[in-house]
Amino acid sequence: MPPPAPPGSPVSDASLDDAVDATQRAVARAAAVHLGADSAVLTVRTGNGPDRSVTVGTPPGDDPVEDGHDLVLPLGEAGLGTLRLGRTREAEPFTPADLATARTLAAVAATAVENALLLEHAGRRRIWALAGTTIATALLSGTPADQVLREAAARVAELAEADAVGVLVPVGGEDQTLMIGAAAGGPLAAEMEGVRLPLAETRLHAAHRSGVPQVIEDIATPPPGAHPAEAVGEIAGQYGPALYIPLGGPSSLATLAVLRTRGRPGFDPRVLELAAAFARQATVAMELVGSQARERQLQLQADRDRIARDLHDHVVQRIFATALALDRIRRSLEPTAPQVAARIAERVDELDGTIARIRESIFELHAEDASSAAVRRRLTEVVRSVTEGHGVRPALRVRSEVEDLPPDLVPDLVAVVRELVTNVVRHAAATRLTVTVAIAGDVRVVVTDDGCGLPPVTVRSGLANLADRAERRGGRLSVAAAPSGTEIEWTVPLTG
Repeated sequence: MPPPAPPGSPVSDASLDDAVDATQRAVARAAAVHLGADSAVLTVRTGNGPDRSVTVGTPPGDDPVEDGHDLVLPLGEAGLGTLRLGRTREAEPFTPADLATARTLAAVAATAVENALLLEHAGRRRIWALAGTTIATALLSGTPADQVLREAAARVAELAEADAVGVLVPVGGEDQTLMIGAAAGGPLAAEMEGVRLPLAETRLHAAHRSGVPQVIEDIATPPPGAHPAEAVGEIAGQYGPALYIPLGGPSSLATLAVLRTRGRPGFDPRVLELAAAFARQATVAMELVGSQARERQLQLQADRDRIARDLHDHVVQRIFATALALDRIRRSLEPTAPQVAARIAERVDELDGTIARIRESIFELHAEDASSAAVRRRLTEVVRSVTEGHGVRPALRVRSEVEDLPPDLVPDLVAVVRELVTNVVRHAAATRLTVTVAIAGDVRVVVTDDGCGLPPVTVRSGLANLADRAERRGGRLSVAAAPSGTEIEWTVPLTG
């Protein structure tokens, strides 16, 4: 047998196969020598795929030979394989003593082969673990995730002796449809990229949702009563055995679909252990990368919030105070120095424009972040700033089932809450105000108060603007008024 690889050095599949082959050959040669056989065939059953067989000498033919010229003995008690010894017709037949010796050799051979197979499996586990470590290192070093997953697909195709590997990622943040974001193996790989697979009633969907690797004998055989989509059927027509490796735990971030062409043997169930270890390493790395990204986003948002507060609390207020002082001077100079007053008025207008631009900048500091947490912070700030100092006790409730809102929807949402809260503060004479924002399949804003009802028609133009915003997005605005309070609901589809 070849010497083991030094610790830390890469191990190849070929070296592992050579080790098992060398063990089989050494055992077969020893059996032939000790029993004076002209040939020895040592066969190991793999369970899946063709048996692994090694021949020493010239094997006997398939036709029966004279009694005693052919010995076939089992290896071990679990159907591990067989040891077949043969002598030519001209040689002496095997004797009972030869049979006893052969049985002893077969028992020794079974132990040697089992150890070689265990060594092979341990080596393969090491190879898969090394691949998982490589993927994790690449992700944590900042390599783009799509590039890492593409390289992972190619490596898994090699390790699993697969004909194709597809990296399947959810479409639009949901897992009912997966897209083949990258593929490796064979000329069909490039054609598969970008294909969308509806997952309802498929074993792939079950594996993706559970986060547990699965071996499938034939992807063309759907679960009982299921009717897979046409795209799934087209792929199933070319490929049969499959291995699904979800990455990212339950409700996976991605799933590797490892495929062999139809007619090839299925995957050895023992590969599940290897794939699970690989997936765990990649999952931990992906979670760490996600945590780092969220931490960076939170730090960035904290910096933006600090800058926005400084601009609002210091810069804007000082400019506003300066503009007010100049405006008072302008009014005092109008009777005696109208030209000077006019020039001061121009400067005051410029300061007003500067304030407006700074406020736009403050808005832009928040506008880039459309996450649920950022939207919640912005709504909290809007409700606080509008109601502060007006004797209204506000309550804000935000429930979101999505991580990120469409960026173009956030300004409308913030504007709607600001307008509705402002109307209550200015015109309802309310003591309590409740703002409820629910984000799921749609965005629903409900504002209720305990005030005196709807304001005069002259103020309802603000509600007309909000109704227009809703209609442009395929939604609606509804008002329920009573002498003891008002409820206004603004609803639009999330993807409108």
